Amino acid sequence: MQTRLHRAEFHIIALAILLLAATEAAGQYPRLTTLGSNDVIYKQHQADVAEYYKTSRTGRDLPDLAIYRYKPRESDTLITVASRLMVPYSSLASLNRMAHSEIPDDTEYLLVPSVPGIFVPETPVSELENLMWDLRGNRRDEAQRITVTADDEAQRFRFFPGSDFDRVERLAFLRLLFQRPVANTVISSHFGYRNSPITARPQFHGGVDFAAPTGTSVVAAREGRVTDTGFHSLYGNYVLLRHDGGYETFYGHLHEIKARLNDQVSSGMMIGTVGNSGRSTGPHLHFEIRQHGKHRDPLHHLPGLTR
Repeated sequence: MQTRLHRAEFHIIALAILLLAATEAAGQYPRLTTLGSNDVIYKQHQADVAEYYKTSRTGRDLPDLAIYRYKPRESDTLITVASRLMVPYSSLASLNRMAHSEIPDDTEYLLVPSVPGIFVPETPVSELENLMWDLRGNRRDEAQRITVTADDEAQRFRFFPGSDFDRVERLAFLRLLFQRPVANTVISSHFGYRNSPITARPQFHGGVDFAAPTGTSVVAAREGRVTDTGFHSLYGNYVLLRHDGGYETFYGHLHEIKARLNDQVSSGMMIGTVGNSGRSTGPHLHFEIRQHGKHRDPLHHLPGLTR
């Protein structure tokens, strides 16, 4: 009975190899269907993943990377799919260039690696990709250079086998990288173009305004270093913090500045108080998030806030 079982397993694996060869010859990655025991391709993928974990524990050379594809179902989430595939969700997210955990409704296929790791695009576009590129700056040359075809387009990655999101990347992916700089307040003006309350003309608003009484505590939205403080004719008293990953946060219209230049601050540390300084129509905090000098919508980063 034992010999027959081994032969059956051999035939399944041999069939899977033939299917892999056929799909790759056709210019497509092998397709995972049910992610269950009746899916031959799924069995092959799981054998590949098991081989990776086995070799990584022994220190032997890692197996070659293979790419599969999977059509997500309506009930799927990135977390549940990753769990069934026995790979970290960071591997699926980075390979499919997903900036957060929700699978977009128009996703035709998820690309699935046989070797867990982090895939950093050589041409980063999203905030998360820029963050991954920056944080691995001194290790990029150690990575494998691979090309993956997605949506009929060749995409080049630096692949770090066995790597996972670090703490900062994970927080960014889960949209928990920043905390609210003012507690229990309402947004009086959103990010984007609006009619200026001063000139009544259309103007780009590079942050969000939190209405709050004068003297309300303003805290650092993330750990960082104070790189600038002072008075600006438009923003009044302000503080600028620099953070890892090319990020900066800006706090304007302050009543008092409680931070000093070059201070290292922790997330949640008080750096000032809400005021009405500069060109302002009432007490509020003007808050910005920038990455490499480009303004980002704070609502995409601060937990619990929506338009």
